[in-house]
Amino acid sequence: MTFRSTVLHLTLLLSIVTSGCSDGNANAFFYSSTLDQRTKDEQPAVLKTLEELVNIESGTNDAIGIPEMGNYLEGRLKALGAEVTRTPASSGVVGDIIVGQFKGSGGRHILMMAHMDTVYVRGSLAKAPFRIDGDQVLGAGIADAKGGIATILHTLALLKAQSFQQFGTITVMFNTDEEKGSLGSNELIQKLAAQSDIVLSYETGFIYEGQEFFVTGTSGVAVVEARVHGKASHAGAASPTAVNSMTEAADLILRTQDLQDPQQERLFNWTTIKGGSATNIIPDLTVVSADMRYGRNEDLPLLEAALAERAQKKRLEGARIDLQVTRLIPPYNATDAARGVMNKAVAIYAEVGAKLVAANVRTGGGSDAGWAALSGKPVVENLGLPGGNQHADAGEYVLASAIPRRLYLSARLVSELGQGL
Repeated sequence: MTFRSTVLHLTLLLSIVTSGCSDGNANAFFYSSTLDQRTKDEQPAVLKTLEELVNIESGTNDAIGIPEMGNYLEGRLKALGAEVTRTPASSGVVGDIIVGQFKGSGGRHILMMAHMDTVYVRGSLAKAPFRIDGDQVLGAGIADAKGGIATILHTLALLKAQSFQQFGTITVMFNTDEEKGSLGSNELIQKLAAQSDIVLSYETGFIYEGQEFFVTGTSGVAVVEARVHGKASHAGAASPTAVNSMTEAADLILRTQDLQDPQQERLFNWTTIKGGSATNIIPDLTVVSADMRYGRNEDLPLLEAALAERAQKKRLEGARIDLQVTRLIPPYNATDAARGVMNKAVAIYAEVGAKLVAANVRTGGGSDAGWAALSGKPVVENLGLPGGNQHADAGEYVLASAIPRRLYLSARLVSELGQGL
């Protein structure tokens, strides 16, 4: 998930449901007991896939790892019977977006997506190798989002083993640059989402205080750059004629503190400052940058207007402030249709004795669900393997014990959605 996630808001919406398909239900793709056993049998293969994925270092824009990962995923999808296309990422992003499509006998069109890139630079594998420690399966990028990739690949394997064809199309997309906002792949995400009836996103399964949740909202992310111009001077000999850009920048930071409003799901934090060239020169340019997060698309223009208004209230005569706001990724908010699918998933999870909660949860991180949601189609997030410590070097993990139940959920959900159930 783009940038580290924090919980901004958590309110229970749906309680655990213990109904759904059971053995003998004619609407079910699998008898529950059959699928339950098959997902357990699949666990060793999933662990092998996770190891293979982790061992490919695929940090965003890695000129070696991203193409290697693309080739690996293309091969896996073709082995499953997909028609695979490769689309070069735009905006100077390294690598090809891998899209595989399966054509069924009729039914709904489903998009399954996860990202192949991680936040880890080349060489990180040495200190964050694939390893298993009790119930934790650890490795660089294993939760975010190689666990999601593995879940997709093995869901498709389970469906293929049963010759499942009761769907219109199943499209799988693995993109190259989610960790940098998907600026090189978001157009294709939006196009594929618009062509689908529902989008299933396989970011890390969200865990909060030991409980698995669906996230119903992610944050929009934008970056602010303020270039504060002043007038340089010797710090001693001619200081009365100077306009200190750093002083103006500091005052700008202080007069924008009220833009932070967690109750309105708006976060605003100045994060970097650059200015000055020597201790005896008053700087004529200081550049400060901020991270801005918001819960709804309509919030961004309000934040931009408030920021511009504060920038005009200059402390120093002669100072000038140039603002640039760059949107990196839009927010995701689950629609009523998406919440209905989550409710179905809660019931499916209960069939194998597992608890999953759909709740009003917004994280501080952004994800590709935001780009997909611009299509207006229902999007369900966090279908990957449950885990934690994303972006945390050697500590990132997924739960080995969750592999069978997550495969069960994914396979049952895709089969029911494909049939329009």
